[in-house]
Amino acid sequence: MSSQPNMAMPYPVYPPHSSKSHFRSDSSLDLSPKRELIGERNISRTPSPTPSEYNALNGIKEEKTTRQKIQYYGIIAVLITLAVLISVFHEKIITALQPETNWLSEHKIGPIIPIAIFIVLSFPPLFGHELVAMLVGVTWDFPLACLIVAVGTLLGEIANYFTFKYACSARGAKYEAKDLSYGLLAHVVRHGGFLIVLVIRYSAIPPHFATTVFSTVGVSFVVFIGAAVLSLPKQLVPVYVGYAMKPSNTSSKSAVVEKVVLVISIAITIGAYVWINRQMTAARPEFIYARRKARQGKAGVSTAPQFISLPDVV
Repeated sequence: MSSQPNMAMPYPVYPPHSSKSHFRSDSSLDLSPKRELIGERNISRTPSPTPSEYNALNGIKEEKTTRQKIQYYGIIAVLITLAVLISVFHEKIITALQPETNWLSEHKIGPIIPIAIFIVLSFPPLFGHELVAMLVGVTWDFPLACLIVAVGTLLGEIANYFTFKYACSARGAKYEAKDLSYGLLAHVVRHGGFLIVLVIRYSAIPPHFATTVFSTVGVSFVVFIGAAVLSLPKQLVPVYVGYAMKPSNTSSKSAVVEKVVLVISIAITIGAYVWINRQMTAARPEFIYARRKARQGKAGVSTAPQFISLPDVV
């Protein structure tokens, strides 16, 4: 009896298996830190602009709330009212304050009082620097009045600078990240150098507010004090206005000089403000892009798994 042929299929012969782990597929994609593959890189897309950033880039002004409108127009109304009252009733105001001004001018400690007031008023949100400067101009002769205002202004600005530099830098950084307008101003100051600092002090931005920005964004004291000294002429304009209000200086020539000084001061203030706004407009795209990249950095690298297993092909 003949034997049947063996029809069993032979076992396939495979090449020797590699020494890879049994828990890994041969088609696994190795994304270990030892290999510079794309999985280890930060491939997340730069975040899109926020609505506020989009509006800023496209020149769209956000609608103010009712409270903001009331505050804005209320401040303007108060300033206009004060300017009109001082212009109309300046003679009566000087007459009413004459006992106090006489006392200040007759005592040696008199100049210390306005200097102390200037130091206090240098801290925001206080204001009234111009009114005190006018009163100093009414009280003393013009050279001495200028010296008093200059000393008080510089001491107040220095105190403001160091107070905010060492006590409020962290808060300033948080506000810079939160408020787009403040952050843009800080960005321009940080990259603009001495010229930006000087022009800001001549602009319509209140000096004591500008000082808080300078101190918290890293402006050196040498740059700050240099700009403060060179911007003193702007601070002395109210002194001359007060000096010209004296009954002994109410001549037509004095009135003309006063008006010329005011017109020049206003023109310089507006010109400086327009120039600063142009610098901020030019820096806005770069600033907003930096904010977006900062958000991307906070998000961190991709959290994908180290091994992405692909299906085995049979």
